[in-house]
Amino acid sequence: MRVLFTGGGTGGHVYPALAVAQLLSREDQNAKLLFVGTERGLESELVPKAGFELETISSAGLKRRLTPANLSTLFQNLHGFVQALRIIRRFRPEVVVGTGGYVMVPVVLAAALCRIPVLLHEQNALPGLANRSLSRFARRVAVSYEDSARFFPKRKVLVSGNPVREAVWRRGREEGRKNLDIDPGVQLVVVFGGSRGARPLTEAAVAAAPALLAQPGNMLLVVTGSADFATIEEKVRRAGIPAPGKGKMLLRPYLYNMEDALAAADLVVTRAGATTIAEITARGIPAILVPSPYVTANHQEYNARLLVDRGAAIMIREKDLSGRRLAQTVQDLLARPEERALMAERARALGRRDAAHIIAAEIKRLAGCQ
Repeated sequence: MRVLFTGGGTGGHVYPALAVAQLLSREDQNAKLLFVGTERGLESELVPKAGFELETISSAGLKRRLTPANLSTLFQNLHGFVQALRIIRRFRPEVVVGTGGYVMVPVVLAAALCRIPVLLHEQNALPGLANRSLSRFARRVAVSYEDSARFFPKRKVLVSGNPVREAVWRRGREEGRKNLDIDPGVQLVVVFGGSRGARPLTEAAVAAAPALLAQPGNMLLVVTGSADFATIEEKVRRAGIPAPGKGKMLLRPYLYNMEDALAAADLVVTRAGATTIAEITARGIPAILVPSPYVTANHQEYNARLLVDRGAAIMIREKDLSGRRLAQTVQDLLARPEERALMAERARALGRRDAAHIIAAEIKRLAGCQ
């Protein structure tokens, strides 16, 4: 079986593809798997690190308004389309799987031209324009939530959930804390903003830290994103909080072993990206969600609403976020373990641990292996 995966830019588009690819590799050691992305996206780092081959093409996202830059973007994507055609003709995939990001567009169009079955995967509750437009070329559209099905042709929809790496829910709490060198007895709050970080979140966490760390049993782990690490580290120093890595606050630019942090956490404060939502529901973690207001069509708020409406999370809009508001909300939840346990149970009820298996089975069916 030969499968080509395409998608990238952010971890939200890369991690689901990796979860499915890892499962296919375990189930069929003779499977040939190839990823196609860009040199700039997070896939250029994550895919090789996971042990898979990555080829890159030229691609860029169009602006949603008329601008001269779109002319250059069209030429880049046309070049990417030609590159994708060459890769497809050389690799000869039986199925092409698109998981989002602008790099997916020229690859899916090239696959359609070559009459290769395409499976698209939509991670968000509110589907993106690329998936909605490309669905006409797809044999199957796997969606993470039933609410998303109405945006696609009914005959093509497969409600699969969003694939999550098994390590996310298999990692034990004690093992996660040991790997991060965190005392078993503390109440750990993990703050992270997705694969590229989120400065408003981390700045609010720094502002909230003095109040939160005044409680003897509390500890903060803040993942800043690589670009913001130096800035946030300086803010921590100026606030008089014990140096990162010491005392009761840990500051990290990025965590490749996020499964350890999720296993160790008593509470998470995070954005509402699709992969984040999938991981905290697969694991069952109480969460304070701060949706990014900068994403297309405000889709993160739609993701957050799925949890909030079911009592699995609390939402704070970024315009309402402050250190004081965050500290108060965190302290309130840490003081109510029964409420957190109920939120965790409700979150777990929304999780889909079998998503990768469902999509892998559909890929095999499209490839004629089932």
